[in-house]
Amino acid sequence: MDLILLRLSALGDILRVLPAWANLHEAFPHARFRAVVEDRHAFLLEPLPWLEPVLVRRKRLSNPVSAWAELQRAAGLIRGAETSLDFHGILKAALIPRLAGISERWGDGVTKEFAGALQTHPLPFRHQTRYAQALGLAEAFGRSRGVEGLGRFRPVLGEVPLPDPGPIWSVQGKPRMVLVPGASRRGAIKRWPLRHWVTLAGKLKDRCDLRWSLGPEEEDLREWLPKATGVAALPRLRFWELAAALRQADRVVAPDTGLLHLAVVLGVPALGLYGSSDPVVAGLPDGAGRILRTGIPCSPCRERACQRRQCLEDLGVEAVAEALLG
Repeated sequence: MDLILLRLSALGDILRVLPAWANLHEAFPHARFRAVVEDRHAFLLEPLPWLEPVLVRRKRLSNPVSAWAELQRAAGLIRGAETSLDFHGILKAALIPRLAGISERWGDGVTKEFAGALQTHPLPFRHQTRYAQALGLAEAFGRSRGVEGLGRFRPVLGEVPLPDPGPIWSVQGKPRMVLVPGASRRGAIKRWPLRHWVTLAGKLKDRCDLRWSLGPEEEDLREWLPKATGVAALPRLRFWELAAALRQADRVVAPDTGLLHLAVVLGVPALGLYGSSDPVVAGLPDGAGRILRTGIPCSPCRERACQRRQCLEDLGVEAVAEALLG
């Protein structure tokens, strides 16, 4: 069996399909699995060596002049495969197996830009988490082959080998927590106010061993924030070293970002601080953590240009501290 798995981007979305992909591999251990992802996300496949990367060059795919040629090139790399499972549901992802001449093309039920019209086995749409969406496709495909149980969630990166991040924690006997105040530039609307993070750290640091996780977008905070709070930041780590450090924690607190979902697939209990994000679509699997949000009437909106951000401004520090310590 030669299976093509498609999820071009983004970081958090690819992490959320890994449990489904791992279930498929467990059910069909002798199958060949090829994952079609953008080249910038190839590193996400490293802990799962049974996944063969098929890389789509993002710069060429994003350029209207070169996009069609790039889709044809990617299609040529998977020509001859028996079946494709589309975990993305956009036109670019759906075109690749169609151009490759793959006869059995599944979709997970979420389609944009008429992508479903290019699928031979589209699932019906359901308003559910992206984890459940991906697992539902694995479950449906498994049943078509007489295999049950592929819709269960499990933290697939909980025990995979990861590089040593070096010494991270300094206190014995206290809960270890990683605080993630940032988000990507594109996802800046998801950030909980920095002053709330500073206040939260003050409430937690005597009872917990805390670390800040600061990415490239928070480089200006790397010196100031530890001095202001008395909480050290994790050192600059490569992605899978950072994953290893998170896996040593007892809790990760973050907005709806890639690191929140990395914690989920690592098996670390997560607390998500949500504002504009849809708590269903961007939700967490049962038992993986909890989401806190104000639920004001205008949320969720996913409006990146919102200037008020009341949904996060009004999410109080006391409620977050209670969720962590109560």
